[in-house]
Amino acid sequence: MDLVKNPFLLRLCLEALPQVVQDRSNLWRLHVTRVELYDAFVQHWLGVNKRRLQDLKLSGDKFLALDELLEDGFEQNGMRFQQDLAAAIFREQQGRPVVEYIHKRDRSSWKAAFFSPDPEITLLRDASLLNRVGTQYRFAHRSILEYFYSCTIYMLSRSDREFAPRPRADSSKNDHHPLSQGNLVAESSIIQFLVERVQLDPGFKQQLLAFIEQSKTDERASCAAANAITILVKAGVLFHGADLRGIRVPGADLSGGQFDSAQLQEAELTGVNLTGSWIRQADFSKARMEEVTFGELPYLEEVEGSFSIAYSVDGNFLAVGLEGGNINIYNTTNWTRTQTLEGHSDRVIGIAYSPSGEQLLSGSWDRTVRLWSCKTGSAGIILERHTSWATAVAFSPLGSQVALASYDKTVRIWDPRTGDILFVLPGHTDWVYSIAYSPDGRSLVSGSKDGKVRILDTYTGRMDLVLHKTAPVRSVAYSPD
Repeated sequence: MDLVKNPFLLRLCLEALPQVVQDRSNLWRLHVTRVELYDAFVQHWLGVNKRRLQDLKLSGDKFLALDELLEDGFEQNGMRFQQDLAAAIFREQQGRPVVEYIHKRDRSSWKAAFFSPDPEITLLRDASLLNRVGTQYRFAHRSILEYFYSCTIYMLSRSDREFAPRPRADSSKNDHHPLSQGNLVAESSIIQFLVERVQLDPGFKQQLLAFIEQSKTDERASCAAANAITILVKAGVLFHGADLRGIRVPGADLSGGQFDSAQLQEAELTGVNLTGSWIRQADFSKARMEEVTFGELPYLEEVEGSFSIAYSVDGNFLAVGLEGGNINIYNTTNWTRTQTLEGHSDRVIGIAYSPSGEQLLSGSWDRTVRLWSCKTGSAGIILERHTSWATAVAFSPLGSQVALASYDKTVRIWDPRTGDILFVLPGHTDWVYSIAYSPDGRSLVSGSKDGKVRILDTYTGRMDLVLHKTAPVRSVAYSPD
């Protein structure tokens, strides 16, 4: 709970909690929603401040203003004042919480309705959950601003159910509705407040469904409809088999939604998030689905086949070995290509980064192995002693050795600093498919088409163990420990 982080607000929440639990007999199973707690907290705050103002010896215009507010309903006016301020902050400042007001400069602006020296405005402002530092005002907590903005949306429904659009009706009066002012997907706290309203008030659910229905015939309702269906999905409303043909909900967050067998023909779904949604047998015929997200990870598209890939040690780069012999290097932050390493004349079948990240090892069907500088992109050492295609490459954990497997039935271990051969692993009678170093670098394991797994001591070059299998061994790996 956000308020718990602020001791002052926590004290008031504890004072308001009895109002939430009153008349509830089974406290053992009591579930208090966030919005219920905020409702009680705000009402308690306004009640306390009403009594405080009544106890003051006000005179003149302030006395008359307070008398009028009391007669009209002080708490209701206080709620409306803060809701209107929250709505103005989102409308005029895109939700930036701090409002600066200098009367001489701003008395003709929207800010004057909340911060001018008018007696009634002054009383409502003083009774509100606002903090002031010099000429700057802000709500006592970001969540208070979000709560009041969510109330602006909800109270329009509760106080006047006529605001909800009906199919083929003129919805021009809804153009200025808060749900129509912008996409709320990024405002998770506001969405959550409204989700709880849906769960507590079935009438609010119907109003949101009406916005979605209206969007079928009125493009102006698309923003409100996108927000509405986002709220309903987060509230757990099921849309299995629903008639959603032609709805306009661009940018909606439908992740985790239930849309099995839903009819979404010709729907406007541009930019919609469908990650984790149930959409079995849903009909998307002729729907607009540009930039729809299904939860897939980023992908790279090459113009030719890719035969090997490797991440750098820090994960900042990805190397892709291609059929034509080139190696493309991508920045994993934005997936832009930063380098193309050229030198191999046939497919690159294996690549590996050095532990330091400064070098890249590659083996190719052109019977060469190259050791590239990651900084310059140049091949410092070219190893050409294999008599057949390379099949796999590996750096030792300390970077002091490189191992190269080949179709020539051998595994060679090289010194990457000099290019000298340190050991040749004999014994395989067919292609060597895969190699891997142990985490401590003391052993190298190889798997071959001949059905044997051989383990070499990389310090002495001696064979430690030979395992016999009944089928070709295409891959080998050590566990991290």
